[in-house]
Amino acid sequence: MFSSSLRCVYSGKVDYLLFTFVKLRNFSLTTTAGSLSSTVNNIDLQRSPDQRLAFRRFNKSSIMREFRLADYDIIGFDLDGTLLRYNLNTMVPLVYELLVKYLVEERGFPRVMLDKPFNSDFIQKGLIVDAERGNILKLSAEGVILKATHGTRFLQDSEIELIYGKSRTWSIAKEYIDDPLSAWNGPVSEKLRSLLDYFDIASSLVFAHAVDAIDQESHANASVLGKNNYKIWPDLLSGLINIYTRENFANGKSPYFEALKNQPQKYIMKTSNNVINLLRQLKDSGKALYLLTGSNIDFANLTASYALGANWRDRFNVIVSFGKKPGFFFMQRQFLQVKDLMEVDGSELSLDDELTTNGSCYSQGNWRQLKSSLCKHVLGKDDDRARCLYVGDNLIQDVYAPFTQASMDSIALSEEMLENDNKYEYKNIVQSTVWDSYFSVNGIPTLWSKNIEKYSRLCVATMDVIAAAPVTENIYSDNTQGFYPTSPNND
Repeated sequence: MFSSSLRCVYSGKVDYLLFTFVKLRNFSLTTTAGSLSSTVNNIDLQRSPDQRLAFRRFNKSSIMREFRLADYDIIGFDLDGTLLRYNLNTMVPLVYELLVKYLVEERGFPRVMLDKPFNSDFIQKGLIVDAERGNILKLSAEGVILKATHGTRFLQDSEIELIYGKSRTWSIAKEYIDDPLSAWNGPVSEKLRSLLDYFDIASSLVFAHAVDAIDQESHANASVLGKNNYKIWPDLLSGLINIYTRENFANGKSPYFEALKNQPQKYIMKTSNNVINLLRQLKDSGKALYLLTGSNIDFANLTASYALGANWRDRFNVIVSFGKKPGFFFMQRQFLQVKDLMEVDGSELSLDDELTTNGSCYSQGNWRQLKSSLCKHVLGKDDDRARCLYVGDNLIQDVYAPFTQASMDSIALSEEMLENDNKYEYKNIVQSTVWDSYFSVNGIPTLWSKNIEKYSRLCVATMDVIAAAPVTENIYSDNTQGFYPTSPNND
């Protein structure tokens, strides 16, 4: 899983992180939200007004998730994909084109790859790459392979069982489910990669086309299903690093950064006034707000200035760039001060130093120190009395890690909530007819659907959904999974 590397690639050995899944809130409900809603409506017609009110209150407290933004003291936000959104119809194809060009021109891959068109129906967030076998997988929460391809060819059930056994499980994938950061470093990372956001999902199609090209050049046949030595991912990883490494923003060596610098209006969407007003309202009401992004400060300034306005820093008490999530939430890295869109050499703060909270910018750092400073200087309360929330779109960095490692609630943003909305402008990117729904396959919840249910308080498509609800009023999701306003699995 590479998402933290995409916008915050750094030199040196990657930290090896280890943590295990924990069980969260269990909701004892066997009736689906859709059928229950119908039953409730029918029963309501037979009740007195007082009975209806009492039943609805019982209904909400028993089977619905309840959420209120005003209940939190400290609220953190991711930037990319959260407070600002990208034009997926232009950004994702751009990444695809740059990766293909890099593999062919810099790594000597077959030139036939240049002729392969971008196919938005093949890509989907959350796919798993079996790097050695040349396969791409879609998993259930238990690690069962729901669908799979070799290259771009979808495998039959018998072929999946031939490769992975009758149980349709891959031991490496099971390791990943138990320890989601095992694919960031160490032996597992050499065999498995998960594609978790729109900065890397084009990799699945590039990888698949490379497998097809290698198979074609070697005149291979069905025996390729037993092949275990594809050497594609290291070069693909090198291409992603070339695109996103933070040094390449300033030196002009990243064609991706250059494209966004030259035409921000083509790739970045303006954040709605409702979302901007929500930030202002929260800060004015005394909430402690911080921005935590994996992007380096220069790139964050480019995108945030375009999307949120030139005074974007005024929306927050503290801005943390190059935050190296998810380690930010449980490791003890030092903060560095930022000046003129650069880290200041030798400016590391002691782990006991306090941060200024007047819109100051820092780089790297850790949650403990940030929380302590916000509690003291903004809230005026002890650390253990502050209720905290983080909002983001990456299910490992922004949802799993804050909840399990920092004892805070999280909101998951998933534009896939709109995959069946024909009016949604990026439907062709987020929805796949060949992989089926991001949330389920033939009624079986996917790994990511279950993770949303277990580790987030609420899942919405965009920040505008949250901004539309008054901060002092309760939000009730009509399903126990926490999807709001409705569960995508009830279509």
